[in-house]
Amino acid sequence: MDYSGLLDIEVEFISELGRTELSIEEILKLTKGSIIDLKKPVGEDVESYINGHLLGKGEIIVCDKNLAVRINEISDSNAALDHIAKEKP
Repeated sequence: MDYSGLLDIEVEFISELGRTELSIEEILKLTKGSIIDLKKPVGEDVESYINGHLLGKGEIIVCDKNLAVRINEISDSNAALDHIAKEKP
């Protein structure tokens, strides 16, 4: 498939550090300095998504004093691009 018509389209990139579930009671008890356990071991890869579709996995790094993601594995970039092509107005 020719993706040249998609090259200037902006997409949503999300990299997920972790998830957890909290009760309303637990949320109401949160204060400045509270710690929320994301149930993910230190050093484990984070998942990265483009428009809600898995792009790949990577690791959190510090780049110019900012957090960043170094992509270590691409799952299926063609499938993600095909989905974006179908979403294009």
